[in-house]
Amino acid sequence: AARGREEAAGREAAEARARQGAAMAREKALVRQLAALARPAASPPGPLHASAAGGDRPFHAPPSDSDAAAPGVVSCRATTLVQKVAVIREHLGLEPDSSLSAAVAAANERAGLAAEGGLLQQVDRLMALLFDGST
Repeated sequence: AARGREEAAGREAAEARARQGAAMAREKALVRQLAALARPAASPPGPLHASAAGGDRPFHAPPSDSDAAAPGVVSCRATTLVQKVAVIREHLGLEPDSSLSAAVAAANERAGLAAEGGLLQQVDRLMALLFDGST
């Protein structure tokens, strides 16, 4: 009887791992889809603190009219945390498959910001810096 319970527990654990793997794959696919929707219509940004004279938009420059998103594309005024992080990932060229917290940590590092406050506060601060030019 104990052996049967052990085998059943092993099968349940394997099924749980399979479900977890499938859920992670779905999440990655959704993040990729969201990132694709969030891509700006304009060319990719230049390096951090790039010179405006060089034609690249500085890291914290406000978007221009030419940066307007195409119809159906999430603008830099994204509303959900996932949308905002997707916009930040795309703008900074970060790994699209990274977790939300890893993407925010990488963006904070690139922007020279301390990871202060909760994830939402950090994302809002990054959005303000990237798209409004404020901190």
